Amino acid sequence: MTLKSKSNKKKKFVVFHPILIGLYPVLALLSYNIIQLDPIYALRAIIITLLFSILVFALSMLIIRETHKAGLLASLTLLLFLTYGHVYNLLENKSYFGHHRFMIAVWLGAFVLGVWGIFHIKKKPRNLSLFLNFFSAVLIAIPVFQIVQFELRQTQPKTTANPAVDPLWQPLSEAPAGSPDVYYILLDAYTRSDFLKDEYGYDNSQFLQDLRDLGFYVADCSKSNYSYTPSSMSSALNMDYLDNFAYDVMAENRSFYDLGEYIKHSKVRQLFNDLGYQYVTFDTDIWWLDTTDADLYISQYTSPWQKLMNFTLMGNFEKYYVRTTGLRVVEEFANSRQKAYGKALLTTERAHYDRILYNFDQLGELPKTDGPKFVYAHMVAPHFPYVFNADGSFNDDENARGAYTNEIAFIDKLVLETVKQIIAESDVPPVILIQSDHGLAESVRNANLMAYYMPDGGTEQLYPDISPVNSFRVVFNRYFGADYPLLPDIARSASYQDPYNFTVVDYPCPVK
Repeated sequence: MTLKSKSNKKKKFVVFHPILIGLYPVLALLSYNIIQLDPIYALRAIIITLLFSILVFALSMLIIRETHKAGLLASLTLLLFLTYGHVYNLLENKSYFGHHRFMIAVWLGAFVLGVWGIFHIKKKPRNLSLFLNFFSAVLIAIPVFQIVQFELRQTQPKTTANPAVDPLWQPLSEAPAGSPDVYYILLDAYTRSDFLKDEYGYDNSQFLQDLRDLGFYVADCSKSNYSYTPSSMSSALNMDYLDNFAYDVMAENRSFYDLGEYIKHSKVRQLFNDLGYQYVTFDTDIWWLDTTDADLYISQYTSPWQKLMNFTLMGNFEKYYVRTTGLRVVEEFANSRQKAYGKALLTTERAHYDRILYNFDQLGELPKTDGPKFVYAHMVAPHFPYVFNADGSFNDDENARGAYTNEIAFIDKLVLETVKQIIAESDVPPVILIQSDHGLAESVRNANLMAYYMPDGGTEQLYPDISPVNSFRVVFNRYFGADYPLLPDIARSASYQDPYNFTVVDYPCPVK
């Protein structure tokens, strides 16, 4: 072999662009939703996509038996398949083009044209492969960097509520013998009674009367201090407004979901811990809300890995990811032919339904557990998806007319049954707070449900327009010897896009 021939011989390189092009859509989707999602719930989708990309590349090698052309065929196939749903979502119902019959024809045409081009490349496609390797590496580096950056930021120490240095806190002694269990039942997105009737035509007055008959005080003019769950619940569980304990999050305009740290490690939790109480929480399937380090964390699953390995269930991330790919056609066909099958396989609604029933069932059994306890039962209902019909059966059309109020009707029954059981089986009369974090419609977002079961004169400090920021101040004052001043009851509303730009709102009080 001559020196010239050696110098002209080009170095071989590994063709990997089909793998990276295959992984890019799922990683890009994860990076876009990273503030709302624990990456573990995207892991299964990433692994399956990786295996699928390798399979497509291997099949392409069997068909063409030339590495560079096989790589081009695999990348073309993956690109068309994994972008189908994105394009369909943009065009859906907007024109003739937003229909599967047109989209499939266009995609098949693009595939045939691409295959023809690959087979008719006159020059060796080596340079194109090299370019696609470089391009795909740069492309995938963007979401990977965003994901890693976010996760590293999450590992940094965060400033959380610290009763030891907060001057608003009064010293409390150890809980006296016979102190009550405290149950905090949160019904997500349950609208206040008067607006529930005005906005949705649903009358829940019988539910409220049943609560009153059990001894509950219902705050008819209640309003949440904030209009979204992270801000509302962090405020309620820290007995203060955000600017007094989460000023760093607000000043740095950090992620809305960073407030989850103040929910998981709240002042109220710390106080009950100091009093010797056991802290009990429930699986919500919301990563920034789930307090898995509670003394007792109640879940159908023993670990996130068990949930991950449940292959009969698609998570929310996976559900949305499927709808961005060519499987969008399969999903819609399955749902149209067999709703029950489609729901079981391709959605999380059934899992959500089972989770709510399981959590309520376990909540009713808690009086049997030993020791004083503070129970934070955040029920993601009647929040969307609306999975309950009024009779408790599974609703397979969460967008149906009246789905929200039908779910409320059944949740009302569950709540009444559960609190009756808790009261009846508790050795010491318990304290029970039933509250929603906010209402549903934006126009009445801060109009929330609030009801208090506070035996032995505990309702004396309550009043019709009390707000969540004062709920636990009243509890600690009455039952644990604290002397916390009550704060002004202020409702602050903000948009999801600009969560710290608050506007003070007020609503007319139905009680004269």
